[in-house]
Amino acid sequence: MNNGKNRKDVIWTLRVKLPLYESDCIRIFEIPSNANFLDLHEAIQRAVNFDNDHLFEFYIGRRPGHRAYPVGQEPEWETFNPDNVYKKIRISDVWPVPKGMKVFYLFDFGDNWTFHITKTRHKDKPVQPGVSYPRVIDAKGEAPEQYPDWDDDWEDE
Repeated sequence: MNNGKNRKDVIWTLRVKLPLYESDCIRIFEIPSNANFLDLHEAIQRAVNFDNDHLFEFYIGRRPGHRAYPVGQEPEWETFNPDNVYKKIRISDVWPVPKGMKVFYLFDFGDNWTFHITKTRHKDKPVQPGVSYPRVIDAKGEAPEQYPDWDDDWEDE
């Protein structure tokens, strides 16, 4: 992660929303424009209190589930290591995205936690000395429970 030492960076504001969740879960991040997608993945994991224990991918598409193309290489699932792929790709390599397209972050291919990521129209800021990035600057809604207690539902039947 970037610790604010590289003065050539600018800080972007990203909005991360979980659109298919039953209530609003939105996190607003400040992140250096040269941060990589692994940094963004780890920041989202912390912001929603997930365990970071599943595969994940970033892709560009028109809506959740529509993969026009992946961010980075097309995964070969037998050898896919997202940490190695995404630490090489800077967020500034992807934005701006083509018109009509959006960036999505899919975590856990079983539960399909799909987050929509947008670069806001906030003016880019200079890196602040001593500030650790990426960081959450605003939050709306509760974080989803990664592993809800499904046993309660099964016992009621």
